[in-house]
Amino acid sequence: MRELCVKIGKDLASDLYQELFLILCEKDHVWIEEKYNSGYWEGYIIKITMNQFYGRRTRFEKYYHQPIGLYEVDEMEDENTIDIRTEFMNLAIAAVVKDLDWYQRKIWKLYSEGGENIKARSCRSISRATGISRHEILRVVNNIKEKANKWYEQYERFI
Repeated sequence: MRELCVKIGKDLASDLYQELFLILCEKDHVWIEEKYNSGYWEGYIIKITMNQFYGRRTRFEKYYHQPIGLYEVDEMEDENTIDIRTEFMNLAIAAVVKDLDWYQRKIWKLYSEGGENIKARSCRSISRATGISRHEILRVVNNIKEKANKWYEQYERFI
């Protein structure tokens, strides 16, 4: 068992070995005897060890792969912060779409939000649902993106 933990865990081998024994100690003695006598004991040990080391929701993952205090709080980014550049790009798109005619606005709305039987960000599904050629939809969408990028570049220095 030690060799298996060294082979899989490398630097964390002793911790993995300890975790394996903790798991085995938590098991019922009847279960352990049954697995040992069945002839598949090594397979169960390998499975438990592999699951602990490579699993995403294991105790070993929680305590040894990413222990508490590993990262400095100042270096971590707040996941709830709004990216100002993304918000500004959304503002640029809204400003460009506001000045378009109804046809282009409708195509952009279908492209960005989708609709009934229309997948968002899919020119092909818009084309199938509306009968408008895919190239026409691509032309309108790319035109809006190009204008939004120009608007963004014009006001980017104020961010």
